[in-house]
Amino acid sequence: MKKIYKYKGGEWIDLYSPTQNEVREAALIAGVDPSAVDELLSPSLRHKIQFNDNHAYIVLHFPAFKESERGDAAYEVDFILTKNVIITTHYEKIDAIESFQKTEENENGIFFGILGELLTNFEHKLSSVDHWIREIENKMFSGKEKQTIIELSEVARHLIDFRKITAVYPDVFQTMADEGGKLFGKKFTDLAKETIERFEKSRNKLEILADTARELRETNNSLLSTEQNQTMKTLTVVTVLATIVVGIALIWIGLQTIK
Repeated sequence: MKKIYKYKGGEWIDLYSPTQNEVREAALIAGVDPSAVDELLSPSLRHKIQFNDNHAYIVLHFPAFKESERGDAAYEVDFILTKNVIITTHYEKIDAIESFQKTEENENGIFFGILGELLTNFEHKLSSVDHWIREIENKMFSGKEKQTIIELSEVARHLIDFRKITAVYPDVFQTMADEGGKLFGKKFTDLAKETIERFEKSRNKLEILADTARELRETNNSLLSTEQNQTMKTLTVVTVLATIVVGIALIWIGLQTIK
């Protein structure tokens, strides 16, 4: 599916699971050699950033966190950037993309406007995980330690995915800042640097959440261990008492037999 949006600063062509004809038509509109964009036809396994004479090609993956229709940990967005045309390609419906489609103009331009929406979406997911962790903490200290074991494991899994998926962002954004200005001018470099600073805040929050989840898991294990030890002590006392009672009963029966 191909959608075209026109702005004062240029043109945006959004491709959703495109056909070969749609990719080549978009490439011709952008003034890019169609053979150079064949990679847009299928998902990529890795992030990628490449600056050429008249365009840049960027592949980024973003944490899905239950947003993926296929249940994947991440979704992919490919960008072809020229001075007047931006092409995006994705293979699933993405909330951030649909959100930007509803805007008329963005002071940071099309590319950084879309990237900003994608990062905002990621920040919202971090906030959702933060809220989830707080709910787990409340359950944990209200005597529901066993119920929180699975939830803490799920939180840890999502945070690990977040870390792995976003680990390359600093390098990609730094390359944008270093190389982008040569093709798109100083404003591109400045906006790339702002993106670096913005993501650094998200990464710090991600690390705090990971540390919090780890500490809660250790605390939860301690609470469970304490509960189990208390249960074992109770069982031991009951067993000893039962043994004594049985012993007394056996002695009494023996005495009665002798009589």
